[in-house]
Amino acid sequence: MTLTALRPNARTVKSSWHSSVAALPAVHRAATPFHSREWAAAWQTVRTELVRGRHHLFLQDGTRQHRMSFYQVSDSPLWRAMEGDAGVTRPTFEADVLYGPSIYGEYGGLPGAPVPVLAETVDRGRHLARELGTEALVIANIPPAERSLWREARTPDAEVVLSWAHRARVGSSVEEFIANFPSSSEAGRKFRRQHQRGTDAGLTLKVARGTELLPYLPQFTAQARATSERHGPALYGTDMLTPLTRVPGAVGLLAEHADGTLAGGFFAFRYGSALYLWAPAIHQARESDLHTYGWLMYESVQYAIATGASVLDAGRGNYAYKARLGMLPVALTSAVYLTRPNPHLISRLGALHTGLNQHVLRAWNKA
Repeated sequence: MTLTALRPNARTVKSSWHSSVAALPAVHRAATPFHSREWAAAWQTVRTELVRGRHHLFLQDGTRQHRMSFYQVSDSPLWRAMEGDAGVTRPTFEADVLYGPSIYGEYGGLPGAPVPVLAETVDRGRHLARELGTEALVIANIPPAERSLWREARTPDAEVVLSWAHRARVGSSVEEFIANFPSSSEAGRKFRRQHQRGTDAGLTLKVARGTELLPYLPQFTAQARATSERHGPALYGTDMLTPLTRVPGAVGLLAEHADGTLAGGFFAFRYGSALYLWAPAIHQARESDLHTYGWLMYESVQYAIATGASVLDAGRGNYAYKARLGMLPVALTSAVYLTRPNPHLISRLGALHTGLNQHVLRAWNKA
């Protein structure tokens, strides 16, 4: 019996591989900045994440076009950071991995793609992963709305919730935002107090859009690396952040001292109806007296409102703090498809998933 007979409504999906995303036709407006061609193009030159190969899959489903970028990675600082959070005792993978796309993008998957397109994506990706000699194909950071579709398309060998994003409605004022805090009024008073402390100390918000960020990147990157090193490996480099200034909506929300130096900032994206706070950078020596992170969060709410955003997406990590602000956690699932049977790898993936779940539950219990 043919596949068509089994699935009479199945559509024919055509696909092709390309070495550069620049060679692909522009598709409809990306769902998030992390799905844009500019984001994929940035990873053509990234070295902080050790990328050994880049492959871009173009899919044609009738009149609809889709694209997913795949990266053969031998070392991902962000994956190692997740392993640290989970408290696992050994690396999950023992060889290269093919990620579709990089786990550095907060949201992955293929928003709006039907099941036949997802099936073609997994089939082509898994075949490539085998050809390259990698251990697995990882479809990274699938949001809840897509998770069941990927399962229906091709059942993964394992699923790992690597992290949770955080989203909140901003309303029409900071006071309206604070009114949605779930705890006592103390959380709101602290939010206001931390912002006032930074303001009294002379912090002002510098908004640097797109390539206006470039002069600030040396300071910002050093602080971003130091911030991430408080909990694990350094996650960022100028090789990564420089091309990301060309992603639609890229903006630096920077806490600036009177002398022009930075107390910290967010590498963010004002895109669609949301403000995405993707990467934080905090000058660690002054954080305890300035409460720079809290000051920046308050300023980010104001910036979101001023630019017409209805949603603040505060990114991953810092779970207890974001829970106190009443942000909705959004589980981001990575579907893992092995290139060959490997029960030991399945066991390690299970331990990673369990450890990360326990990590976030401990944080929420402190909120």
